[in-house]
Amino acid sequence: MPIDVYMTQLSPTMTEGKIVRWLKKEGDELLSGDIMVEIETDKATMEVEVIDEGILHRIIHNEGALVPVGAAIAVIAEDDETVSPDYQSSGLDEAVTESSPETVVESTTPAPISTGEEETTHDNELKLKDAGEFSQGEVDYDLVVIGAGPGGYVAAIRGAQLGMKVACVESTHLGGICLNWGCIPTKALLRTAEMINIVKGHGMELGLGISETKPDLAAAVSRSRGISEKLNKGIGFLFKKNGVQHIQGYASFNEAGGLEVKDANGESTQVRAKHVIVATGARARAFPGMEVDNDVVITYKKALVMEKVPEQMTIIGSGAIGMEFAYFFNAMGSKVTIIEGAPQVMPLEDEEISKIVARSFKKQGIKIINNAMVSSAKNIDGKGVVEYEVKGKLKSIESETVLVAVGVIGNTDNLGLENTQAKVDRNAIEVDDWYRTDHAGLYAIGDVVGAPALAHVASHEGIVCVEAIADMHPHKVDYGNVPGCTYCQPQVGSCGLTEKQAIEAGHDIKVGRSAYAPNGKAMGLAETEGIVKTIFDAETGELLGAHVVGAEATELITTFGVARTLESTEEELIHHMFPHPTLSEIMHESVLDSQDRAIHS
Repeated sequence: MPIDVYMTQLSPTMTEGKIVRWLKKEGDELLSGDIMVEIETDKATMEVEVIDEGILHRIIHNEGALVPVGAAIAVIAEDDETVSPDYQSSGLDEAVTESSPETVVESTTPAPISTGEEETTHDNELKLKDAGEFSQGEVDYDLVVIGAGPGGYVAAIRGAQLGMKVACVESTHLGGICLNWGCIPTKALLRTAEMINIVKGHGMELGLGISETKPDLAAAVSRSRGISEKLNKGIGFLFKKNGVQHIQGYASFNEAGGLEVKDANGESTQVRAKHVIVATGARARAFPGMEVDNDVVITYKKALVMEKVPEQMTIIGSGAIGMEFAYFFNAMGSKVTIIEGAPQVMPLEDEEISKIVARSFKKQGIKIINNAMVSSAKNIDGKGVVEYEVKGKLKSIESETVLVAVGVIGNTDNLGLENTQAKVDRNAIEVDDWYRTDHAGLYAIGDVVGAPALAHVASHEGIVCVEAIADMHPHKVDYGNVPGCTYCQPQVGSCGLTEKQAIEAGHDIKVGRSAYAPNGKAMGLAETEGIVKTIFDAETGELLGAHVVGAEATELITTFGVARTLESTEEELIHHMFPHPTLSEIMHESVLDSQDRAIHS
């Protein structure tokens, strides 16, 4: 006989659930363990597994419907069973409501997937463009990825894992900017700076018998480049292991809208693929008046391979790139000045966290100028001259080197995107939640689709994009829970809302704080500078945001990120046991402090 599927009470306080997405359609075979539908409760969006096997005979309530607990949402028929057309499900059907005017509650077929043209009514509703294939007829590959950075190479490997025939086009180096000129080599240099400062600040008390160092820039740079080269070769190995073909050359879309690759000799080859992902990353941005010559006025690429330590360095911008290079070159012996247009350094971080970093940098001898609007940065007679305005007064500063660190801009030039239907706005490609462009079968991920321009974001987007191509129904990327990491000392790690953002969003908040200073592990490491700050919704206990400044902050923040993904509450974090002695105990103390229950502070 037919089997009714009911809206189950998935949390103790749940009275109704919203059908976010049907992952099975009428006529599909249902096997135990399959995910049948996604339901949004009062606490989370949850996947509902198939319990009773059979054929999905009828979907009673479409995507978007709000259904009370106990109401039937679908009917399952057993194999070869004929269900009477007048079969009526039992349960509470009359109380079903609609979440938008377009929702049809009593229908025998699922609601159509959004095309992205209409306004959505909920954060979990997907904004999608039309799907399709890039090349019609016979193709060379199932998937071609343009760019082998952290988004591109991850997408290529994931595609191969899913059984696709994959090629990755890369003209320069596997690993992209992140591996070769960004994340990895800078962390190698920062380790050198960290060791210098440990010896200078704590060498004698740690029993090292030294308090002075002799920084060797050439050795530090050589080590940094060696690490990048090793990882570069590692990606080549992963490509071979997974069957991804590396096509060396420059990809672009020709006037006919097809994809072609030009090799080092200038010869072009047509490449046909069902799906094409653009993952070309970004390059350093320079605003008008900033005349980058890569001799005196430089960007991060030149800063990574400097032949000598400049006596003075002016850094324009105090984002992660600016702060990390300020910390490194100061440790190496440069007199560093940071110029920032915002009222605080690290403008995207919580104001309280920013103040702690600024105070630490000033103690280290780094000068910070805030609220300064730079009008020009030029090489004048071999010196870097930066002109800026503060409180209506024009000022200038002269230094041996000027590092421009004012963000990045997407690499959309020279791709021939004007020969496709993809929309590009200020070097950012417009995409939907599955990274589809307006051109069928053409996708874009990573820095080239806009902020946040982070390697881990690009990698995550690459996996979601490929799994969506493979009809695996991935979860869309949660851009409200992207971990932010800055690797200077003290390190900064953050996720979720800042205190100011939480208040502006209308939350009644509770804030917890705990300092590194009383923590036993921090004392043992001689790293007692910093705090952990947690922000909770006072009514629900939801962790709205977490911010860590201090030793290993970029490692510690992951725990808070996972807690937010799992929608852990203040009470749940309080009842979790943290190991001793660890820096993570500071995290626990911060949560306890939000309820005035801190033990050690």
